[in-house]
Amino acid sequence: MAAARGDAPIVDKKVAKEGGKERIDCLDACCATLVLPIMLAHTARFGTSNKAALRLLTQENVLVGGFFAILGYIAAYTSTKVGEQKVDEQKLARPEMWFWSRVMSYYPIHCLVSTLFSPMFIAADTWYGTPLKTTAFRAFLNYSLLQAWFPKQAAIWNQPSWFLSALTFSNLAMPVVLKRTATLSKVGLQKLFYALTAVSTLQKLSFANSARFHEHNIVAKGPEQPLIWNMTRFHPISALMEMVMGVVAARDVMLDNEEDKKAKAEPMMYLAGAYGALMLRATPLDFNDGLVRSALFVPLYTKFLAALHRDARSDSPSPLTQLLSSGPMVHLGSLTFSMFLLHAPLSQLFFKK
Repeated sequence: MAAARGDAPIVDKKVAKEGGKERIDCLDACCATLVLPIMLAHTARFGTSNKAALRLLTQENVLVGGFFAILGYIAAYTSTKVGEQKVDEQKLARPEMWFWSRVMSYYPIHCLVSTLFSPMFIAADTWYGTPLKTTAFRAFLNYSLLQAWFPKQAAIWNQPSWFLSALTFSNLAMPVVLKRTATLSKVGLQKLFYALTAVSTLQKLSFANSARFHEHNIVAKGPEQPLIWNMTRFHPISALMEMVMGVVAARDVMLDNEEDKKAKAEPMMYLAGAYGALMLRATPLDFNDGLVRSALFVPLYTKFLAALHRDARSDSPSPLTQLLSSGPMVHLGSLTFSMFLLHAPLSQLFFKK
């Protein structure tokens, strides 16, 4: 994504004229709209016992789906051709290098944070009587980024690192996904988007049925239910589907013809719809986080990204797009990944007893 710049334009049209791609700074700020509520959710439990407030504030398992959509969007935009149904062969000539370049953009800071806070993680395991071999296994999963595949261990040590585990698998599959998706027409992309939404939602319905649970507040009736929930919210296959939805949205915009480019984009409508879906927590409707995430939030948030992109390249961007493209918001967005990885161990250090 674009580096933070104090006077960044919404899109850099000079780059496009020189044969490159427009630089879309507002996508950086979108990360902040996800990370800040997630950080609030993780700390709200220590600040209030008000059930109504907690119902609205603790929706991190919904919001994180937007991250995968953004990263899929960026992967498609940077690695496929604008106006053509094919990938950028130069970028994907060596898929293994594409994969490792993505992993190394986040693994060093993950390794640093894990190592700095490892005494605290190990001490917590010791205090709870965790066997040494289990602690060693958790350390292996943490540093190898395999924890998302193990529902009993997915939230070990630095809890947000499960996201990196699922992302790593998704990045491994992404070169193949990009090559296949890039060949689709707009009609094919639309069908794929709806199919992914349906499959993802079906999996969440399966969870709701098998766990006999439909509301957001899980009350375990047996040892199996938390594991089913962990498989539902952490599983790398689910993350891959959300990332592909981002890929599809980007490709749809990249195939716009001149008539499509003249159409007015309405990013605020989709953003309001996505965050409005979170308000279902305040109603008696029988939704859990998984259903809200797959059926409403991720599809609407992905549509928002596409509308934001279209609005950003227009001659008269909306106030929302201008705000998200402003220097402070772009700078804040560039800091969100570090904030995301650090907030959990810091919360554990200062809040958890």
